Amino acid sequence: MHISEILSAVKDVALALAGVTTAVVAVLGLKGWSRELRGKAAFEVARGMAKAAYKLRDEITLCRGPFIRAAEFPEDYQSQAPNKSGEVRAGAYDHVFANRWRAVYAALQEFDTQTLEAEALWGQTIRTKTDALRTILSKLSAAIEAFIDNQASEGKSFEFDRELGKKARSEVFAASSDSTNPLSVELAVAVLAIENELRPHLRRG
Repeated sequence: MHISEILSAVKDVALALAGVTTAVVAVLGLKGWSRELRGKAAFEVARGMAKAAYKLRDEITLCRGPFIRAAEFPEDYQSQAPNKSGEVRAGAYDHVFANRWRAVYAALQEFDTQTLEAEALWGQTIRTKTDALRTILSKLSAAIEAFIDNQASEGKSFEFDRELGKKARSEVFAASSDSTNPLSVELAVAVLAIENELRPHLRRG
């Protein structure tokens, strides 16, 4: 074999190796880029999910605030006779909680949107955590309804079932600083479970 043929063969081998090296580097680069994109997507979804959970928690806490400002009642409520009928009181509290619930519902809509994105990435595991917050909302809604019904009945509903009355009031009202209220504890545990589920994705981000 002539030297020119040897050099040509070496050149061909070198070009082939260069092509293989380029292909390998490109594949590895694409894989790394893909992992980076997935990591960023997971981080953004986790951050959005956490913010939505905190917002919903805060709105639930505000909704349950035991102090009701005069401005929260209907305009003519304070000017009515001191001994207001049960129906009038029930209507007033219905007005208060309807307004408070609007903020809760708005936070819930954003929370549900973030839940769908999270479920698309991580499957139904996250759904078991977010459903706990929905259960708390169902309890709160039922307790508010029972509280208003008791107002309409002039207190007779809770008079017949004092334990129900005590439970409903503790679910409807709770100071933000009360760390012993059962529904507040349940809310804190539910949010903590979501935090623990999201923390690994936030760390990677």
